[in-house]
Amino acid sequence: MVNPKNMIRNSFAAMRHSYWGQRLSNLGSKPDIQPKAHFEYAGNISIGDQCRIARQALIRANTDDDRGIRFGHKVSIQENVLVNANRGHVSIGDNSWLGPGSVVYGNGGVEIGSDVMVASHCAINTVSHHFDRTDIPMNAQDTYCDPVIIEDDVWIGTAAVILQGVRIGRGSIIAAGAVVNRSIPPYSIAMGVPARVTGSRSPSEINQTGNRS
Repeated sequence: MVNPKNMIRNSFAAMRHSYWGQRLSNLGSKPDIQPKAHFEYAGNISIGDQCRIARQALIRANTDDDRGIRFGHKVSIQENVLVNANRGHVSIGDNSWLGPGSVVYGNGGVEIGSDVMVASHCAINTVSHHFDRTDIPMNAQDTYCDPVIIEDDVWIGTAAVILQGVRIGRGSIIAAGAVVNRSIPPYSIAMGVPARVTGSRSPSEINQTGNRS
């Protein structure tokens, strides 16, 4: 027997998908756009197949950069996430996700690879203020931007902060609460404030039995 509540829920979901499908630059197949998820400057946003955009997520592509905001396939943007292009661009690869309450500022450009896990309440920032002068407020001084690149298969722990100009190498782990202000080599384990490399999971250091050599 058909459940009327499910019929109503599916009907509203279809309406949301149809609404955003007409406004986004691209919306792939089988999207899951939940109630109160919102897109601003939707014509600059491209979303791949089977992506999930959760409740209260805000995707803002306020930019003249042709790259805008692009999500690959099976990307999950969880509750209360802010992705803000802010004159730059943001790209997220296949099978990656941003945990609840995380923020991404794309001013200088953000490139996130595939299979990247970003836990809750993380910040990825590509812009900072100059503060040399004391005769005017800091928010009236110039800003400077540098890109953030996060390669494939990276795990970023809860409440970590990734600052401008950083590249996190493939297969790395960033511990919870770390502040990353310098680039991290591939297959590294980094933790602390500021983050330091404390270990490695490099394939060259693991023998065929799975034990460290």
